[in-house]
Amino acid sequence: MTNTQKGWLAAIFVGLLWGIPWIVGTPILEVMDPQVLVWLRYTVAFITLGLVFNIGLASGKMKKKTDFKLNWKNRDDIFWAACCGIIGQGSFSFLSFLSLDYITASENGVIQGLIPILILSVGFLRHGERFTVMQIMCALGAFLGVAILVMDPQSETKGFNIGHLICFGSAASFACMAYARAKLAEKYGSVATMFHQFVFASLGFGLYLFVVGADFSSALNVFSSPLRILCIVILGVCISGMSYLVYIYGMERVGVDGTGMALNLMPLSSFILAVFALGEQVTPMRLVAIAVVITSMIAFMKLGSKKLDKPVELEIPKMPKPCRSQ
Repeated sequence: MTNTQKGWLAAIFVGLLWGIPWIVGTPILEVMDPQVLVWLRYTVAFITLGLVFNIGLASGKMKKKTDFKLNWKNRDDIFWAACCGIIGQGSFSFLSFLSLDYITASENGVIQGLIPILILSVGFLRHGERFTVMQIMCALGAFLGVAILVMDPQSETKGFNIGHLICFGSAASFACMAYARAKLAEKYGSVATMFHQFVFASLGFGLYLFVVGADFSSALNVFSSPLRILCIVILGVCISGMSYLVYIYGMERVGVDGTGMALNLMPLSSFILAVFALGEQVTPMRLVAIAVVITSMIAFMKLGSKKLDKPVELEIPKMPKPCRSQ
């Protein structure tokens, strides 16, 4: 199996796995506020990655690319690592969990499924990427699918509300840091990069909780039932601590856009899990909405990949024939 094929398998696995957070977070949110859950999640995550990183270094299976130095000379990387941690991880998770007070887990998953389009939109705004007319039409189709979902008269949320905007803000938080995250991973390595981000996410939200006077002890409520313990293990260790390693592994092999395409599986995964785990309704409009969103996003990403797959013709200068000696 080639590295590219391994990258695609990793990206697909993550696309399926990332439909889970809003499902496993629901039982925990019954006993603590979203911001406390975010702090607990990333504290567990950076402890997990810290152990993985140190064990990997000690066993020789991992190597440091470059040391992440906390000094003025390295201020740019510190700034972007903090942004990726606090905005790309912490805010992404916080807003996603907060939206569950207003919308269903399946609606959350479908809106999060817009992340691939939002990632390429960041590329358009900051990195000179260009959309074709067909890509613009596909993007509009994806947002139309979300609109169909939101306006479903049989939905538990009874139409559009603030939760949908909060969830969209969550997706935008993750997407806006995708390119910075890839750049840091290229320089420092995938494990080290995610460890730094999780540390900043934990510190950032820990400071926020301290400033607002939140009750840190409510995090202990996670031990109130075996189900909640299992959920925080899945959320902090598996989804955060380990899956982001798989995500960056895939990103290093198939690129930001390739992993973005695999994230199209998130809405489907969220919907199926919400139906079976949380007992959410299956309505005709909800099925249509999910189909429209996934189809539109796949078409959007394929149209983008065609531009990258065009063969490049290289002009090879002709070498003069060697002269035979007389």
